[in-house]
Amino acid sequence: MDDKRTLITPEQKLDAIMKATLEGVSIIDSDMKVLWANPVAKSWAESPDEVIGACCYSVFRNKTSICGECPALKAFKTGNIEKSIEFSSANGEKKSFAVTASPIKDSGGKVFSVAVVAHDLTRSLELESEVREVSTRFRAIIDGIGDGISIIDKEFNIVRVNKAILDMFGISGFSEVLGKKCYRAYYRRDMPCGDCPAEKTFLEDKQNHSTIIRRDGKEKRICDISTFPIKDPEGIGSVIEYVRDITGRINLEDQLLHSERLAGVGELAAGIAHELRNPLSTITSSIQLCLKKYEITDGVKRHLTIILRNSENANRTISELLDFAKPCDMSFKPDNVGRVIEKVCNLVQSRCARQSVRIRKKMQKGMPELILDEKRLESSFMNFLLNSLDAMSGGGTITVSAYYDERKDEIAVSFADTGEGIPAENLDRIFDPFFTTKRKGTGLGLSLAHNFIACHKGRIDVKSGAGKGTEINVRFPVFKNKAGE
Repeated sequence: MDDKRTLITPEQKLDAIMKATLEGVSIIDSDMKVLWANPVAKSWAESPDEVIGACCYSVFRNKTSICGECPALKAFKTGNIEKSIEFSSANGEKKSFAVTASPIKDSGGKVFSVAVVAHDLTRSLELESEVREVSTRFRAIIDGIGDGISIIDKEFNIVRVNKAILDMFGISGFSEVLGKKCYRAYYRRDMPCGDCPAEKTFLEDKQNHSTIIRRDGKEKRICDISTFPIKDPEGIGSVIEYVRDITGRINLEDQLLHSERLAGVGELAAGIAHELRNPLSTITSSIQLCLKKYEITDGVKRHLTIILRNSENANRTISELLDFAKPCDMSFKPDNVGRVIEKVCNLVQSRCARQSVRIRKKMQKGMPELILDEKRLESSFMNFLLNSLDAMSGGGTITVSAYYDERKDEIAVSFADTGEGIPAENLDRIFDPFFTTKRKGTGLGLSLAHNFIACHKGRIDVKSGAGKGTEINVRFPVFKNKAGE
C-alpha cells in the first residue's frame, strides 16, 4: 500500500511554530537590519510590510540610531545570549518587552546574525500595577479600621496585621509580630491560649467568637474576638481574627447600671433626709435654748449636750444623704489636679505622723488643667486617703501618683496603700451606698466619691485583696478648647 501521508519540511514546521507563538521573533544582521520576522513581531511595527530590510530600531522603536543597552548588539560583540527589558511605542502603543538575543554563528564560530525573541510584558505589568494599587487601597482600608485585625495561619503564625492591633497591644512596629506566633506576640504565652477561637475555626470550619480579659499595664482590658475562615483549594488556609476592645462599652454599661441603682436610692435618701431634717432642727434649737436660758443641773446638762452632739452628727449624715441624692450641683473651673492632691496630702499629714504612715508623691510636672470642682474632688481624694489610713493602723506607705497619659488624652491619678486590703467578696460592693465594714461608718463616703468622680466624667478602677493593700486608679478626660473658642 502506498504511504499517502503528507511530508512536512523543516521549513514548514518552523514557519508554523513562528506563526503560532505569542512571542515576537526576528533575525537581525550585523547592520541591525531585520532579515526575518514572524507575524507577531511585524504587528508591533508601525508599518508591518516595511519591516524586512529595515533597521530594527527604526521599525520597532521609531528611533534614528541604535538603542542604548541593545541586547542584539551585545550578542554580536560577546557571542553570548543577552537579555534586557525594553520599552517601545513605535505604533503608538506604549509597550514593555522582555527581550532575549541569541547569537547565530557560522562554522567558524563567528556571529553573523542574532535571533531576537521579545515577550510582551505590557499586560502583566499593568496587572501587577493594578494588584499593587488594590493592595495599597486594601491596606489603607484595613489600617483605617479602628478595631484590630490579624490573619493567622494553621501554625498560629501572624501573616498580616493592621495598625489598630499594634496600638491595642502596645506593639511599636509590624516587624515585631509578622511571622511570630500570635499567642507569644500578643499575650506573651508559650503555647496557644485556652479556648482559642482561631483554633476552633480551623477545627470546625466556621466562625467563632470569644471574650478575653487582659491587663494593659495597670488597667484591665476586655476584648471581643471573632474569627472567620479563609479557604483555599486544600481547605482552610488561614483565619481572620477580628479584635474589638469593648472595655469602654462594658464600663459604660456598668456605670449605667450603677447610676440607675443609685438614682433609686438617691430619691429615697432625699425623701428621708428632708423628713428628718425638720425634727432634728427642732431638737437642736430646743436643746440650745434650754442650755442657754434655763438653770439646769449638771447631770441634765451633760445628757442634753450628748443629745445635741448626736443631733449634729445626724444632721451631717443628712447633708451627706442630700449630697448623694444631688451630687452634680457642682461648680467647675479650670484647675490643676496636682494642686488638689497636694492640698489633701497636707491635710492628713498630722494623722499620718501619728500612725507612722509615709506619703510618697509622684506627680508629673506640666500636666494639662482639668475642668473640676475643687471642693468635691478634694472630698473624693480625702476619702481615699482616710480609707487607706483606716486600713493601716500598724503604719505603712501611701503612694499618690498623677501623670498625663498623652495616648489617651487623660489625667491618671492613683492612690496605693500597703494596708490590710479589701476581701474579694466585698470588692464589688465598696461603692454601694450604706455598705461599710467600719464600726462607725455610714457607708456613704465612697458612694459620694464615686458620684463626684462621675460628674467629672472620670472613672474609677480598684485593685485589692486581703493582706495585699489597695490601689485606687482614677482617670479624668482632658477637655481642650478649640482654636478661636
